Amino acid sequence: MKNDGIRPARPADLDALLAIEARWPTTPGWSRAQFEREMSWDRSYFVVLEDAGVVAGYAGLWEIPPEGQVTTLAVAPEAAGRGLGRRLLNALLERCRARSLSRVTLEVSAKNPAAIELYESCGFCVVGRRPKFYNDGSDALLMDLSLEAS
Repeated sequence: MKNDGIRPARPADLDALLAIEARWPTTPGWSRAQFEREMSWDRSYFVVLEDAGVVAGYAGLWEIPPEGQVTTLAVAPEAAGRGLGRRLLNALLERCRARSLSRVTLEVSAKNPAAIELYESCGFCVVGRRPKFYNDGSDALLMDLSLEAS
């Protein structure tokens, strides 16, 4: 992987991941056990982004050929707006292309316009909705991206 601060997540990152997760009302609220499972599952690609030596964000992907599913993506609130989320998403999409996956899906809170804008700017389209999906009662938008032509 390019030296862009993105690397595979490790157990030592768990406290930082949980701290970021807890600070966003639009995240699913993963537990330590859920993060541990994601880091150890052979179909999961889970990375962190270090900024100035500190974990500033993370992202996860399930690889279920011929598709990938973005399972989570979050950046520390104080690091938001600096393109770190885009870097994480691009790392996941590069992984999908390298694995010859033809499609990527994700769910995003309808109350998270910044994330929706990011995903749409990368070519994702809304294809469905799950009412009251998140802990805060917000709907999930289902988004899809075809990689076949890219």
